[in-house]
Amino acid sequence: MPFNNAMPRTRSLLLKNLLSLTPLSILGRAGTLLIYALLAKWFGATGGTDFIYYYWSIATFLIELLSAASAYSVLVPLLAEARSKSEGEARRCVQAVFALYLTVMPGSCCLLIGIAWGASQWFFPNTALSPSAEICIVAGFTCFVSISAIRWVLKAILDTYQAFHLPAITQGVRALLVIATIYIGKPYLSLVSIPLALILGELLQVVILFRRCCAILNLQARHLLHPAQISTHWRETPQMQQFLRQCLLMMGAAISDGLNPIVDRGMGSSLGASSISKLDYALRLCAIPETLTGVTLPVLLSHWAKLAAGKQPELAIHPHQKGDKKVEPLQQSVWRGVVAIAILMGPFLLGFYVFREPIVNLLYGHGELSEAGLRHIAALLGIYLIGMLPRLISRLLIRAHLARQNHAIVLSATLIRLVLNPLLNWVFMQFWGLAGIPWSTALLSYPICAFIAVAFFSGSSNRLHSLVR
Repeated sequence: MPFNNAMPRTRSLLLKNLLSLTPLSILGRAGTLLIYALLAKWFGATGGTDFIYYYWSIATFLIELLSAASAYSVLVPLLAEARSKSEGEARRCVQAVFALYLTVMPGSCCLLIGIAWGASQWFFPNTALSPSAEICIVAGFTCFVSISAIRWVLKAILDTYQAFHLPAITQGVRALLVIATIYIGKPYLSLVSIPLALILGELLQVVILFRRCCAILNLQARHLLHPAQISTHWRETPQMQQFLRQCLLMMGAAISDGLNPIVDRGMGSSLGASSISKLDYALRLCAIPETLTGVTLPVLLSHWAKLAAGKQPELAIHPHQKGDKKVEPLQQSVWRGVVAIAILMGPFLLGFYVFREPIVNLLYGHGELSEAGLRHIAALLGIYLIGMLPRLISRLLIRAHLARQNHAIVLSATLIRLVLNPLLNWVFMQFWGLAGIPWSTALLSYPICAFIAVAFFSGSSNRLHSLVR
């Protein structure tokens, strides 16, 4: 197909997917934010909620480690590359990855949560919860991690085939199920109802997405679940060596990135009860601007992975360049994304900062939180928002690196943050107390964004990637 016809058609499909997916994804993310608003109303900020949010952050970290930031990020471009060869190659790749997950995931989750349980004894000597309640909460989040890890693999398959809408719809339905379960269970189970609700929400999504993946791949459930398939596919498939190597890099990045909020909460816990809960409530409001851009990231990663896999011509004349100088279509598309985020999100973030106190009062001011607590959360939110724009741009550029399979750059950026964040936390906490933690996060966003951008647009990421391979 001629390039002049292919590129407008590709941009039209990309725009169509973005416009149709964004409202659905925003509804799903709004449901997640509503969950936190209701939790603040129903449970307030106590030692028990600190325990819940600590393990929720551990669970989120493990999900990122095992799937969302590792397998998902690797599988989408890898599966796009396999599809460029044949659909049969793509099916074998999926079978191998799914078999690997069913083999190692349950034991891995139990081990990692067990380690987190041991570490938590240093942070939570007095949680005001009974031992049985603590055990139920920890076991519940273990199941939550295992099920959610499988869901992310299924989502990666559907996103590669550009079937974006079903995961977005199920995410919204999941929020309703979680809210209803917590509401019904809280008089009887109290805080234990929260992990139970999260498990049911993930199970609903896995069942629906699994059936859709089987239909798209033209496979039956037994092809993915049969014991013989599990024991042989992931060891014998050629792509598995590449998948595992790249997953190790991304798991390193996930560990580095995921440890930062855990370190923040751990250091914040030294400042007294409710400190962790206040940080979490502020961060959940930061999810609003992240949602407005984050809903586009699966579409962009799938589109950019297709460009990087060779589905489009490798070089094109940039419309704003003179002469015959040529650049990659991938760089053109990424640059447009960066400009769009700066233009659209700059005014939004400014307005969000100005009206942060009314927003906090609207969402959290109808329950157990005190007026002083609400003002403290609004102050923390304002600091986080100072570094939000470079953070949003970094998230976009990371997807561009993933499309090129430049995983070493992503790992390098997260390691820089991991080293500097605790140091800055400690320094700033000496002056501003709990506010020093968001100050560290906000200020680090600027040099990290610059590093990722220079690596992508200068081409140094390609050289580093070639050395890793």
